[in-house]
Amino acid sequence: MAKIVESLKRLSVENGRKGPDKNRGNQYKGEFVVSIEETVTKDNQNYILSVCGTQTNDPEFRLATALSDHSCIVYTAGEQITKNATLKHNESPIIGIKFSPTSRNIIYTAYNDGNVTACDLRAKGKVVAEFRDNSEEKLKPLASFDISCDERLIAGGTEHIGGDAFILFWDIRYSNSKLNGKNSLLGGYWESHMDDITTLAFHSTKRDVLASGSTDGLINVFDLSQTTEDAALTYSLNTESSVDRIGWLANDHLWCTTHTHELQLWNCEDAEPYNKYERNHLPLEENDDPDSCYLVRIHAPSTFGNPYLLAGLSSTKGEFLQCLSFGKNELELYYNVTGNKQLVRDSWLHEKSGCLVTGGEAGILNIWRQTEPPLIHRNTSNKRPSKIGAEKSRNDKNHRTKPY
Repeated sequence: MAKIVESLKRLSVENGRKGPDKNRGNQYKGEFVVSIEETVTKDNQNYILSVCGTQTNDPEFRLATALSDHSCIVYTAGEQITKNATLKHNESPIIGIKFSPTSRNIIYTAYNDGNVTACDLRAKGKVVAEFRDNSEEKLKPLASFDISCDERLIAGGTEHIGGDAFILFWDIRYSNSKLNGKNSLLGGYWESHMDDITTLAFHSTKRDVLASGSTDGLINVFDLSQTTEDAALTYSLNTESSVDRIGWLANDHLWCTTHTHELQLWNCEDAEPYNKYERNHLPLEENDDPDSCYLVRIHAPSTFGNPYLLAGLSSTKGEFLQCLSFGKNELELYYNVTGNKQLVRDSWLHEKSGCLVTGGEAGILNIWRQTEPPLIHRNTSNKRPSKIGAEKSRNDKNHRTKPY
């Protein structure tokens, strides 16, 4: 395993909770308000696990929601929202969905039973390609997946099984469907993680760079152009926690959220994160309980604006969301998200329009649009809108599968 590169860079945040600072919020940009609200399911036992969409320059874009009942519902969104298809060809839990980077009509779905399928929406959601590991009788259960930026490779991260946790690779050009059931697996890595591989993230521009995160606490960065796993493992970063989600920021910077709802920002060459925010660092009011807060994911717009964190609070007063920017020593209010009705499980950003899409445990799909604050609020007063607090934590759902 590659050595962790040493660094003298120190953390720029301190441990421990700070009280609310009434002068915070200088980066406040305005609000996200509800543009479209679609009830995907009214079944209280069925909720939205994840959402994804197509990054096109068209005024309309495709959206997909993966549900806990193992189905996937696809929509076209613009001024209104239209349901296109319901995909339900596998009875295993969905662990990830993603549209093709090159076609709004192809959607990839990864399942816990070890299968990844590609469906063509032009053919009413017909499965046109399948990817699995046929080298053994029993398929390895998947916990994560991603697609390379050039749509050449699929990577699937497995649960810890038989003493190993695998990252499996398939060439999208050669699927089981095209090989008459023969194994289309290119190969895999199994020496770099010691527990479930919960998240995978291909670099947005470097097709051979892949980052992986695991409940073993490690974020590994691989150069897939190398011929062996040992040579491919370029960086190994120790979060000292259990990794939930990771993603790429500019250049060689990564963000990571943990299962304890901590946010870490990394430079791949460093031995520790250059910024680290715990729940205690969220901009809560004095009477709010940090344990009622949860992190959704980082959004890093490439065409406008700065990266921000979508975070939620759940309380007897209601369900609330905020977008937070990265201050030097704390997270600061960036956008309020007004009108949320649920605990949010996942979010996606449409780059062209800046629309934010969320889905969650009430089965609601929301599309949010930005509005600027009134002139009176634009830095004329350093006060930020007061925050609202939180009811039930994410752990309260019976179906919750995360370890914390």
